[in-house]
Amino acid sequence: MKLIKTGAAAAALCMLSFAAAQAQDVETNEPGKLSVCVVDANAPMSSVIDGEMKGYEISFTQGIAKELGLKPEYRTTVFEGIFAAVANHVCDISAGSHSITLPRLQIINFSRPHFVGSYTILTAADSGIADEKGLAGKRLGVVAASIQETYANDTYKDASVVPFPDSAAIQIALQSGQIDAAFFDGGLAAIYVKESPKPLKVVVSIPNTDQPAGIGIAKDRPNLLAAVDKAIGKMIDDGEYAEIYKKWIGANVPTLPGADFKPAK
Repeated sequence: MKLIKTGAAAAALCMLSFAAAQAQDVETNEPGKLSVCVVDANAPMSSVIDGEMKGYEISFTQGIAKELGLKPEYRTTVFEGIFAAVANHVCDISAGSHSITLPRLQIINFSRPHFVGSYTILTAADSGIADEKGLAGKRLGVVAASIQETYANDTYKDASVVPFPDSAAIQIALQSGQIDAAFFDGGLAAIYVKESPKPLKVVVSIPNTDQPAGIGIAKDRPNLLAAVDKAIGKMIDDGEYAEIYKKWIGANVPTLPGADFKPAK
């Protein structure tokens, strides 16, 4: 029995030693810590709940930090500034639910995909907007510098696209009638439809499988990128990704694109 206990202790010590060695190899701002830039007011991805930052991105990056043997620390930023923040080492990684795109790859590197979202447009239930055609001449709220803003400008040319700093600001504007419709990720849209004091409805919801999200990492930190990719692969393989998705988004867990994913635009 003692041999079994000793063996288990040795195995645990070996795992801790491996994690410590791995943590020393990656490039981070502070030894033993992994600073993460996130966007606040971005439920269910990242927002303050009961005084603590929680959400899909928080749970996922906690899993990454654990695999790397590091302690996660969170810093909030507006979406427009998140790429510059990680590129300039304000934080070690960014988890802003940001899609992997060719223009963004000019600024930072991205991990393999860790999330697939959707484009969802909401409007007041009594707005009279029945479909995408009804957006013509209407004010459509989007998060500034997001792929939704790009998509809206390219797709709904007859609408007036109005940028906001975050999803919470868009929701307030939609509730008050400052805008007629609003772009949200599918998970957040589902929450708003369920909990909004003003009845809302979905105009359209489009899966965004061509532009999955990844973790942002500065271009001069290749070891950190490799370690994060490895951690994400393990979280997918051992089911942790699926559990995090079910907890924060829903039961229908999408299959993520593989580690060889390359954006087309």
